Amino acid sequence: MVNTSRDTILIGDQFTLRFRSKIDKGDKYIFQEPSNPLMTGIEMLQPPKTDTLSIGDNGFELESRVVITSFESGSYKLPTFTAYRVKSNGSVDTLSFDGGELEVNTIQIDTTTYKPFDVKEQLNYPFTIKEALPWAGILIIFILLIYTLLRIVKSLRQRRGLFGPAAPTEPPHITALKRLEKLRNDKIWTKDQKLFFTELTDTLRDYIESRYDFPAMEKTSAEILSELSARNVPAELKKELSSLFSLSDLVKFAKFSADPADCENSLPAAVRFINTVYVSQIEDSNINNQKNNGGS
Repeated sequence: MVNTSRDTILIGDQFTLRFRSKIDKGDKYIFQEPSNPLMTGIEMLQPPKTDTLSIGDNGFELESRVVITSFESGSYKLPTFTAYRVKSNGSVDTLSFDGGELEVNTIQIDTTTYKPFDVKEQLNYPFTIKEALPWAGILIIFILLIYTLLRIVKSLRQRRGLFGPAAPTEPPHITALKRLEKLRNDKIWTKDQKLFFTELTDTLRDYIESRYDFPAMEKTSAEILSELSARNVPAELKKELSSLFSLSDLVKFAKFSADPADCENSLPAAVRFINTVYVSQIEDSNINNQKNNGGS
C-alpha cells in the first residue's frame, strides 16, 4: 500500500511517499534504495527509512518513507519502488509500489500590480582601525587553529603524540579481529541486538576503510558492496558480506528481531571476510615484490 502526504506541492516543498507492507514472523524485509535523482525534476532528500508500525500474533506491519522535492514545475508520473520479502524458507518475494502522480506548481506573480524599483546606490562609510581590530584578532585565532590542526593531523598519520616519538602501530586486521573476539566473549546479541550489529558492522567498515582506502564509515551497505565489486573481491565473499549487512540493516533500522543463531553466525562470517582479504593482500604484495625484483 502506498500513500503520499499530498499530491500537489509548490516548487521547493517536500512531500513524503509512504509504503506499507505486512510481513510474517520470521520473514526479512529489505526496501531497495532508489537512484537519486528519481527522475528528471524529482530529487530524493534523504535515504529511505523503514519503521515498524504494529506487531501482531502472526507478523508485523512496516512502513518505508521516501522524502522527495522538486524545483521544476509540471506534472510527474513517479517511478515504481521495489522491496524484497525474504521468507523463512529462503524464497524471495518482490514487492512493487506505484509511486503515483505529483503536480508541482510555481508561485504566480500578479503582473498587474507589480512595480519594479531601481537599485539604490551603496553608502560608503570611512573605515577605522577600531573596526579592523576584531577582524585582526579573528585572523590570528584562525591561523593558530589551522596550525594546531595540521600538527594533529600530521601526528595522527605518524601515529605519535604531538611532541612525542612515533608509537608502534597495530595492523588493521589484528585490531579488527580483536574487536570481533571481544564481541564474541561479551555476547552482546543476547542483550541488545541493535548494539551488537552496530559494533559488528562498524568493525568491518573500519577494516574495509583501512584496507581499500575509501570512506566506508560514511557509505551505505549498498555503496560499500559496490566499491568492493570494483576491487575484485571474490563473489562468494561479497555475497556472504551482503547477507550480513542486510540482516544488520533490518535489525538496526526496521526493528527486526534476528534469530540468536544468525547473530552468532555473523561473527565467523566477519572473521572469514577479514582473514580472506588479508591473505589476498599478502599474496598481491608478494606478486608485486617478485615483479619488482625481476625487473631490477
